Amino acid sequence: MTRRISSIPGRDRAFDLDGVAVVPEISPDFIEETGTRTYALSELMVRAPWRKTGTAKALHDALLTNPPEERATLLVGQEHPTVHQLYQNWGWTTLGDLRPRIEHAPLFHAMLLPLT
Repeated sequence: MTRRISSIPGRDRAFDLDGVAVVPEISPDFIEETGTRTYALSELMVRAPWRKTGTAKALHDALLTNPPEERATLLVGQEHPTVHQLYQNWGWTTLGDLRPRIEHAPLFHAMLLPLT
C-alpha cells in the first residue's frame, strides 16, 4: 500500500520553502502552488540486496503513476552524481541548484518531473 502525503500545500511554493531558494531564480508563476500541483518525492531508498534489480524504478513508477498532481519535485545532494544521473535517466529535469539558508547546508540539485 502506498500513502501519498507529500503534496505541497497551496500556501507554499515548491521551490522556495522555509528559507530555501533555487539558483537561477525561477519565475513566481512556476513556483506557485495550489495544494495539488506538485508532489514532493523524498527519500526513495532500496536496501542493498535489492539494488540494481529494478526495484527502485518499480517503486518510483508505482508512486508516480496516475497521481492527482501535475508534477513532482525532488532534491538530490550534489555529492551523489550517480543518483542525479539515475533520476535524469528516468525523465527528471534539473532546474538549478538549491541550498537551504542555514549554516553549512549542502548544495542540492532541484529536479522536476511532469506527471500529466
